[in-house]
Amino acid sequence: MTGTHTRAARSFIGMLTDGSLAIAGLALLCFALMPVLVVAAVSVTGGESFDIPTDDLSLRWYAEIVQDTHWRTAILNSLTIGIVSTVFALLLGGPAAYAAQRYSFPGKALVETLAVSPLVLPTVAIAAAQYLVLAKLQLNGTMIAIIITHVVYVMPFVFIICGLGIAAVDPLIETAAFSLGASRWTAFRRILLPNIYPSIISSALLCFVSSFDELVLALFVGGGVQTVPLTILGELKYELKPTIAALSVSLSLLTVGLAGMAILLMRRGRIALSRLAS
Repeated sequence: MTGTHTRAARSFIGMLTDGSLAIAGLALLCFALMPVLVVAAVSVTGGESFDIPTDDLSLRWYAEIVQDTHWRTAILNSLTIGIVSTVFALLLGGPAAYAAQRYSFPGKALVETLAVSPLVLPTVAIAAAQYLVLAKLQLNGTMIAIIITHVVYVMPFVFIICGLGIAAVDPLIETAAFSLGASRWTAFRRILLPNIYPSIISSALLCFVSSFDELVLALFVGGGVQTVPLTILGELKYELKPTIAALSVSLSLLTVGLAGMAILLMRRGRIALSRLAS
């Protein structure tokens, strides 16, 4: 009888512990989301001030993002930089990932370390180094400088994610294709690409999001080129308008949507997130 009471007490204590943890987790989540909710509320105010609306709700600030030439130019620049940086990151990081997964060569560990180093180095250190190099080439203050810097910054995503996708494909399948007379391009197009396209698309989405939202690198090498983060920073120096809140909400939705698509594609490609984190 005593044992039954003991088990019941332990079960009750366990329920209380689980409930307390659930309540604490929910409270922490609400606290973390509070700034996002406040910014979302400010973005639909009908007034001119950066304030939570009471009764005057409007989407005028979202419309201003589209109508204002200043913001349209910044968005177009960020889209161009993000797309071009993503394309070059795929072109450079994809073959590097394939070589790292399929071949053994002297200095392979060093090459792999250098390939992923932008993920572990402070962004300010990368920005300062890129500034010094691009200054020697007289490229600072141009869109080309931002693109080069962003390619270096986002290429590790391609190297890691595509590398995991390539590692999941049995190399003996490619060997069999070569033995049957397939060229390397045919083996890539008919065998490797259909198996790793979720990795390619997910890494491209992460590259684009990282490039589009990046501020520090563009601040160092961008000069007069206006990207969305630089334009937001410039606006914050002089005036706090609800336009910034509307743009922040739009960027948050874009980031969450693309990141969610990347995660779904990685799951479809059987790339475990734990392997990516390790």
